[in-house]
Amino acid sequence: MNSRPLVTTWFITLALVLSACGDEPSNSSTMSALTDPPEGFKQAQPGMQVMFPQDMGAHPEFRLEWWYLTANLESADGEQFGVQWTLFRNGIKPGPYSSKEQGRILDWQRNEVWFAHAAVSRPNQHWFADRAARGGNGQADVTADPFTAWIDHWQLSSDKDGDWNLEVAEPEFQFRLRIQPRLPPIFHGEQGFSVKSAGGGGSMYFSYPDLAIEGEIVILDKEESETFTVTGQGWFDREWSSQYLKEDQQGWDWMALHLDDGRHLMLFRVRGAEDFYSATLVAADGATTALKPDDFTLAATDYRETRFGQVPTEWRVAVPTANLELDVHSWPGEYWNAGAMRYWEGPVTVKGSQSGAGYLEMTGYGD
Repeated sequence: MNSRPLVTTWFITLALVLSACGDEPSNSSTMSALTDPPEGFKQAQPGMQVMFPQDMGAHPEFRLEWWYLTANLESADGEQFGVQWTLFRNGIKPGPYSSKEQGRILDWQRNEVWFAHAAVSRPNQHWFADRAARGGNGQADVTADPFTAWIDHWQLSSDKDGDWNLEVAEPEFQFRLRIQPRLPPIFHGEQGFSVKSAGGGGSMYFSYPDLAIEGEIVILDKEESETFTVTGQGWFDREWSSQYLKEDQQGWDWMALHLDDGRHLMLFRVRGAEDFYSATLVAADGATTALKPDDFTLAATDYRETRFGQVPTEWRVAVPTANLELDVHSWPGEYWNAGAMRYWEGPVTVKGSQSGAGYLEMTGYGD
């Protein structure tokens, strides 16, 4: 992902397979499919404006987008939990789409595919589930006003009070969360255009950085279950683009941090022949500062051996102009989302000049 700055490999593989089933044969190489938007797709560019509420909805004219929530939660007796929920849309053909093609109604479109991931984490424990759907049959979709994003019975939706409700139920875990944005959305980069490489290109990207969350998490173990009443805070990302990884880029490291003084900090590194860095600092009142690579440092300081290889799980973050020197530590354990493509998505704690909590995502490690 996702920022979740770029698409992950499960999108690429399925997109190539499904597009091969279309009417037009393709002579494009796999690498060009990874790096260049196919003809007809729109690309994010500087100067584009983020519009509400419509940009909470789907963008079929773009190739890739996601709605991404992470949450750091605590039960009444002090047990810590992390929650992730993500809905991805990947375009096979550019939209907008018609409900009819050559005079017949399409119940299953070959124009787009949807994916969703959900996870619950505790120290040394991690549960993950995923779902997939084809476009055009109502199994998955997003509406902007009122905002509703769903795949099967997983759903994130707004209510009449402007809050969101998230419901997920799987054999091993369930969660029902009520989510209240405490700050308006903030824009990354240049008024929402977030650059992803030194050579240019990027995505439209905004976030709700401060979400108040309450609800229930249920852990099901065989025939038994434990229910926890939880409260905490979260971060919501909204991003769309038509570009994938550049030819020399292997993956990314992304984190969103909630600091105890009320500030929030998003940072990412896209790893390649020359690593690319970007960050956004959000003040307690919601004012944002786009940080350039020379404004901060983000460096791995320790690694952990896991069943899928070595990953950096301790980090040093410094923003001198904001008087921030932070040590970011992953929770003990492994937080691999082991779906079609493995990636790490897990909670972190923050120490140093400020304390806090957040989430770390890492892609492109291991095989």
